[in-house]
Amino acid sequence: MTGFWEKYRKQLFWLIIAASFFMIYAYNFLTPYWSDDYAYLMDVSKADSLGALVKQQYGEYLSNSGRVIGQFNVRLSLSVSKQVFNLVNSLMFIALILLMYANIRRKRKYDIFVLLLVITFLWRFAVSFGQTMLWICGACNYLWGSVFILGFVTFYRYFLGKADKVKHGILLAAAAFFFGILAGWCNENSSGGGFLLVLIFGLNFWQSRKKRGQRSIYPFMISGLCGMCVGLLGMVSAPGVRKRSATMSEGEYTGLVGLLSRTYKITMNLEELFFTVIVITAIVVVFLVLQRKLQRWQQIRNNETVIFLLAAVATGYALALAPTPMNRAFFGAGVFLFIACIQGIVDVADQEQVIKAAKYGLVSVLCLWLVFTYLDNLVNLARIYREENERIELILADKNDPEGDGIVVVPQLRKEFETIFSTAHESDMTDDKDYWINRFYEIYYDVGNITAIPREEWDERYGD
Repeated sequence: MTGFWEKYRKQLFWLIIAASFFMIYAYNFLTPYWSDDYAYLMDVSKADSLGALVKQQYGEYLSNSGRVIGQFNVRLSLSVSKQVFNLVNSLMFIALILLMYANIRRKRKYDIFVLLLVITFLWRFAVSFGQTMLWICGACNYLWGSVFILGFVTFYRYFLGKADKVKHGILLAAAAFFFGILAGWCNENSSGGGFLLVLIFGLNFWQSRKKRGQRSIYPFMISGLCGMCVGLLGMVSAPGVRKRSATMSEGEYTGLVGLLSRTYKITMNLEELFFTVIVITAIVVVFLVLQRKLQRWQQIRNNETVIFLLAAVATGYALALAPTPMNRAFFGAGVFLFIACIQGIVDVADQEQVIKAAKYGLVSVLCLWLVFTYLDNLVNLARIYREENERIELILADKNDPEGDGIVVVPQLRKEFETIFSTAHESDMTDDKDYWINRFYEIYYDVGNITAIPREEWDERYGD
């Protein structure tokens, strides 16, 4: 059996990647427009060109958000067919897997063990999966943003390792600058965590090369950091950020008390979202210390588990500087934490049979969890998709009925279908026609008013 795995390791690696693509594509396909998607759909429908979308995004930059990259990707995604987004978003998910995999060092070539850890960690522990991976407004900001940020970190680390072989230093510096702007302009705290990673890797490279008397600074190192700074400053200095922060912070504590209060809440959020991963990481770090891999300062300073763990902590606690965030704001911190944890698992020596059993037992349990959870929630997503299409048909039928009065009553989504892989129930319509999501549906589908009542009640009143 071992010989089979070794002989076909490359083919199995790419087979797993292909399976991962089709798995996430199915979930994307079964995720219709939700929540703020409708608000942006209405806005995007008024734009008749790419330039018009740019103008809309500039208006949002002035009034609501500095996340130009993510929000513009939302507009682009909503200006094309949902099927196009399903494909691109599935590719982005695969890109995140491969980038996380690429940042794990000291692994085997086509390491299936590491690949499965990355995949299962994302499915099991990623923050608010339905919001950050599948919902258009969330995926373009969090999944895509993490791909750009981690892509730049990977790019930077790659050329640090190839610094002496670079032939076109000026072109590379220019590319690093613009790639840095893209990565820096994605997400306030995650882009900041990416900047910290690049800074640490750059400083470690500079110090180690300087000690050996070798050239230690290259143009792309400086331009990449400058690009990220430009992106970050452009994002956090947006007029819309100040307006939104002022609105969100109303009623919250200010000053030192406010900072301490938000720090406490973030600590509790980190425990709630990542406790299992934090425990595994802590155990791994203990093993690394006992195995004398984290004893000297030189080892600690260059250890990727420590570096990514530091970035995860900084990314999480940076949110203390802003009004109390939604859980999805911790997505980037989670990605960095997963890399730190998996790197530590890889680095723990497994000459002892019990450690090897623990490693492969962990990935086996996670894979089993994924199989059962995926199938169960695939059915739930299909049920939600069916019910949403049914509601839209009811709305369109009333709109197209010459005798329709424009007053539509639809059933709410069944609570038993609720799943973390969909944001549907968190933004479902209510019996209040003036509720924000009801208003989105009314304006988008151009009907008088829409109310939603529990399915059982709707069946009694209007069912066949």
